[in-house]
Order: sequence, then structure tokens, then C-alpha cells
Amino acid sequence: MAVKGKSIQQAPIPQVQDRAVKLPELIQLTGKSKTSIYREMKEGRFPSGFSIGTRARAWSLNAVNAWLEQCKQGSA
Repeated sequence: MAVKGKSIQQAPIPQVQDRAVKLPELIQLTGKSKTSIYREMKEGRFPSGFSIGTRARAWSLNAVNAWLEQCKQGSA
């Protein structure tokens, strides 16, 4: 992007170490309900997450942040 002959550089986005996010935090991060999250996972429109136990699931924070960025850009 140039403004009157000057180029504007965007600051690099700092890389955050990936970590597992459990459902309560995922709900808070996305603003979605548990039902919406699982429905969109089934439809392939939300990161699937992974099993961390017999009855426990977690999601990659990096995958969720990438999904949120897609939403901001209108492609999710």
C-alpha cells in the first residue's frame, strides 16, 4: 500500500506457541454455543479438534485463530 509515494509496512504478527483449548474457552473465544460448534464441525466449517481423553476434546489455538481470521475476511 502506498500513500503519496511512501510505502506502509505492516508489523509482523507475533507467533504464539500453539496450545490446546478446551470447550469452555473455545466458546468464549468464538462467541458460539456448544451446539453451533459441533454442528459446524460436522459440516466441515469449523476446526475439528482432537481427542484428549475418553470424553474430552480440545482444539488447536492456532487452528481456531486461523478460522477467526477467515471469518474476519468474510470467507468462512
